Amino acid sequence: MNSDDDDFRIGVPGAGRSALAPAAPVPPLGGLTPPARPDAHEPELRPGETELGRPPQVPSDLAALSLDDRAALKLLDDEQAARDVAEAEMLLAADPTGLGWLGWFGSPLAFALLMGTTGVLGVFLFNQTASLLTTLAAIQDDWLRYTGYAGLGLFGLCVLYSFVRFVVIYVRMRENRQLRIKGIKELSNRTRLRWLAALKSAEARMQIETYLKTYPIETEKDRRGLRTLGLTDEAIAQLRVVRAELLDHDKFASTDQWFARFRDGFQSVIDAAADTRTKYWASRIWVVTAVAPNAVIDSGATLFYTFSMLSDLCQLYNLRAGKAGTAVLMGRTFFNAYLAGQGTEWEKLAEDQYDQLFHEAMNTVGVGVSANLVGKVVGKVGAKVTTGYLNRVLLIRLGRYAARLLRPVTKD
Repeated sequence: MNSDDDDFRIGVPGAGRSALAPAAPVPPLGGLTPPARPDAHEPELRPGETELGRPPQVPSDLAALSLDDRAALKLLDDEQAARDVAEAEMLLAADPTGLGWLGWFGSPLAFALLMGTTGVLGVFLFNQTASLLTTLAAIQDDWLRYTGYAGLGLFGLCVLYSFVRFVVIYVRMRENRQLRIKGIKELSNRTRLRWLAALKSAEARMQIETYLKTYPIETEKDRRGLRTLGLTDEAIAQLRVVRAELLDHDKFASTDQWFARFRDGFQSVIDAAADTRTKYWASRIWVVTAVAPNAVIDSGATLFYTFSMLSDLCQLYNLRAGKAGTAVLMGRTFFNAYLAGQGTEWEKLAEDQYDQLFHEAMNTVGVGVSANLVGKVVGKVGAKVTTGYLNRVLLIRLGRYAARLLRPVTKD
């Protein structure tokens, strides 16, 4: 059945509806007829157009990338990756030198300190040695004078031997690249850098594994050398057991547990031995500098015991410090030697103070004795003991600083 809608076409009449007349043509503007185009029946298409008369609508960000766009994107990716690696290195790298925010200028400042203290110590030792030689030359007895020359030369050879031994041991050791466990944890907490944290953790673990494999503990000769440095048989046995555990890749569930086991089971044993060895040399420098009669002997003894202690610490950790750390270490060594030589000047002040305190104490308790001689002896002994103890404190501080430089892993 047909309806009116079926015949609702333009110009076709229907029931109740008249035919629609076609629309009259719109006259051209100005009453002029536009010129006829010879190719009007064949439209000219521009690039990207279709016969519909409209180019395809494609969003600009979905267009195909050009070679320049690809190169720019690759450059941005490389720069971001470089920034990520630099950030990871800053988080993982420790600052054992203690320079903190001066890290950018750490090496120049450290070497400037080293050069300054070396110059000051050199001038001081030259003047004191010249004065000592003049004193020896004034001695009338030939045997006593030549004995003094021989003793001074032997003492100088001992100091030189300790320095050469330290340099030989130090050069043979592998440079320490200290790892910061706190930095690894902080790096793993950052979502953007988790892939880099896993990579850096694996590299750090391989570095420590290399350290474990090269630590001299295999042969009896190596173990005998460690015993001379203060490691007992029980400590050496613990080091071997812990090393075997750490080299077993199936032993630990995570890298954090592995590093914790290394720090608490292996490195802590070496730390305890290093602290004991530091106190061993500190006790000797206390006695020697307390009875030394001359500033040259004080400075020379300080250098001898310091270089001996540093040699032992390098052998215990089987590592050496970096460039900046070495410069700071040597600068502090020479500065301590200079302070030890200046102890004779402080002894006079300390001697007077001890003498005065002794007399006041005697007067307080009502002891009326002629304590002039006793007071002078107490003042002299007290001043010597005090300066020797100060040298001991300085050597202990230097030894603990050196141990902090040589530790393979730090928690902070």
